[in-house]
Amino acid sequence: MIMKQLFLKTTILLFTLTLCNCESQTEEESWNPKLPPITQTGANTFGCKINGEIMIPRDSRKSQLGGIPTGVEYGSDTDYDWIEASDRYTATGGVAIKIPNLQTLKVGEYEVKTIVGGFASTHPNIIYIQATHHQGFYGSIEGTGKIIITRYDDEVISGTFYCKLKNRDIPDNFIEITEGRFDFNKNTINTTRFR
Repeated sequence: MIMKQLFLKTTILLFTLTLCNCESQTEEESWNPKLPPITQTGANTFGCKINGEIMIPRDSRKSQLGGIPTGVEYGSDTDYDWIEASDRYTATGGVAIKIPNLQTLKVGEYEVKTIVGGFASTHPNIIYIQATHHQGFYGSIEGTGKIIITRYDDEVISGTFYCKLKNRDIPDNFIEITEGRFDFNKNTINTTRFR
């Protein structure tokens, strides 16, 4: 009888400690993102690794003028298509991709070019990837990566990407983006919430 009571009290104590530990974790501490699968269905997904750390876009937790900044923005016009995806919840990092003339080029592999500086209209005709990470802004380096568009039509843009990037302000500081993938429904991606 004493053993049963001791066992029951120990079990309840362990359960309580486990429950308290779970409740004491912040949302950020329990955040354990996984890369989405590579698809071509318009699933409204994005993910990559920045220096081995998974970056999944998330909306900001703070409202600003005009609403809550979203984790993903996609745009297209006759000159170029662009994607911006970032973890706006913690502002730990993000990626921007720009491909000129994609409406004409469509599906294919595109080598990234070197870019120094910001998301600039002064670079209208080059394919590039830019990133923000813990130590600032990074631009793609020619010959180190590609953007591979696997589907491009009126409804869906999908692809994969990877490259090495150089810090804009610290010349010997580099990061690497690997396992990048995105799959957007062009009609709904800009209204999709990211956690």
